[in-house]
Amino acid sequence: MCGRYYIEIDEEELRDIVIEVEKKTRESGEQLTLGGAMKTGGEIFPTDVVPVRTEDGGYAAMKWGFVGYNGKPVINARSETALEKPMFQNAMRERRCLIPAGGYYEWRKAGAKKVKYQFFIPGQRLHFAGCWRQEKGSQIYTFVILTRQAAGGAEAIHDRMPVIIPESRMDAWLREGPEAMKEAVTELSYKPAV
Repeated sequence: MCGRYYIEIDEEELRDIVIEVEKKTRESGEQLTLGGAMKTGGEIFPTDVVPVRTEDGGYAAMKWGFVGYNGKPVINARSETALEKPMFQNAMRERRCLIPAGGYYEWRKAGAKKVKYQFFIPGQRLHFAGCWRQEKGSQIYTFVILTRQAAGGAEAIHDRMPVIIPESRMDAWLREGPEAMKEAVTELSYKPAV
């Protein structure tokens, strides 16, 4: 968990986010062309480039997944141990972020089949807790999503879920740190994904 999520942002807000990300990209001198590279809607997969909210309150384009020791992407970090793990500890202390999402997906085995479920809060955007870093030799930042033990009925489908920061604690997560995770959202709706 969490191996896929989806973005739903209204057109006006999406336009503002894209303008801000493109401006930051130009100012930083990055050569990343965002026209087709950044996904701003639909299902998001590991290694996709998406808008991520940073500690300055603005958005930046980031790729989902740190490069792991074996070269494969590491997309999640256990919130309970991230401050202790060398791969995540500096990012957790200094570079926290929020990943805007409409919801996320999980799969549950049903006999020989796997059934895909969609988790969400009706009428609300979710903000996953994350941390970010810049990989050696890369021009784009990468992020991971923090996970926690599943709660609020989600454990019927999977034992882990993303750490979802309530809107009232977003600034606290970005500026003050891990204490904001104690008030993470746990009550979600879910249904089989279409």
